[in-house]
Amino acid sequence: MIEIKFEDITFQETNTGIRIWYYDNYYFDVEEELGFEYEIKTKNLYVNNEKKAEKKLSIIINQGLKKLRNKLRNKETLLINEELGLPLIGSNEFGLIDRGTNIIEVKPVTGCNLNCVFCSISEGINNKKDLVVELNYLIQEFKRLASIKKKPIEANIGPQGEPLLYPRIIELVREIKKINNVETVSINTNGTLLNEELIDKLKEAGLTRINLSLHSLSTEQATKLANAYYDVEKIKRIIKYCEGKIDIMLTPLYIPSHNEDLEELFLFAKNIKNKNSPILGVQNYLNYKQGRNITQQAEWNTFYDYLRKKEQELKIPLMLKETDFQIDYDETLPKPFKKGQIIKATIITNARNKNEYYATAQERTITVINPKKINGVVSIKILRDKHNIYLAT
Repeated sequence: MIEIKFEDITFQETNTGIRIWYYDNYYFDVEEELGFEYEIKTKNLYVNNEKKAEKKLSIIINQGLKKLRNKLRNKETLLINEELGLPLIGSNEFGLIDRGTNIIEVKPVTGCNLNCVFCSISEGINNKKDLVVELNYLIQEFKRLASIKKKPIEANIGPQGEPLLYPRIIELVREIKKINNVETVSINTNGTLLNEELIDKLKEAGLTRINLSLHSLSTEQATKLANAYYDVEKIKRIIKYCEGKIDIMLTPLYIPSHNEDLEELFLFAKNIKNKNSPILGVQNYLNYKQGRNITQQAEWNTFYDYLRKKEQELKIPLMLKETDFQIDYDETLPKPFKKGQIIKATIITNARNKNEYYATAQERTITVINPKKINGVVSIKILRDKHNIYLAT
């Protein structure tokens, strides 16, 4: 028997055939007869006829990658790679976002292991399609975008969901950090998937800062907010373990009537010892059209008054400035379209949300709501163009 390999692919036997895994987290099932003898050992496939197997499996894998499912919640998943033909600029849901500064937002994956009651995008348990971006494509396009920047870059890995669910997160951090003008690599996480081994790997790969979404020091309260078990004591141990390795910035939400114990969290944060980063980045809970709006957001004046008061009482910096993160305005990509413009675009595939589709034009992805046809070229009207993120109808 001869071992046969495909990049990022492993194999598993099932009662009805073979389950083929992509990136370890995504799969599709093959129940048809393969037409050759095979064995599966420790996720590797061995065959008796290499040429025949490669030809047959190439067809099966190419078709199967178009119908992936996510093992986390068994949801339909769209693989975004160069072959699909979707640019990584233009969507707020995947790829890269450049808001005209030296920060590049990186969105490699969707989906979340929690189901937070306040989530601004209703991530976790939902009816949305999941997305995963192929690593090589993401790095290739990041390098292209980074090449126009003049200032030292911060790459912020902050997807719609939990970034540590991306199966190639270590490689993603490492490859981004290798790029010449990348100075900082940060990641936004709920922290529940962190452990000592993963922290060591992230440090070795070049991760600079963890933006940790910790909203309460009470496990009971944190669990209620996460709508899933949230072990605060474990998170405390993780924070301590990161000391001297990776900076930790706590990023709690100020949620009216839901987490009044932020003062305790602020006092806890005073023990965090970072090399370069602030220890706290408090956020105001906001209401969003597609979010889980559990309460009315605080007025900005109320929010800032609260921060100023606690800052004075506790002698801890809470009013952050752009200079705390070395944020500078920088070169940015041109916007090929503007709001109100009518253009031609090519529909590529259905998007995360029902009745939405991803289209492409002039190297941009455009999310189209309720197109009159769901394939080929369509006329669309741009509804949003801010930051090269496009929505149309």
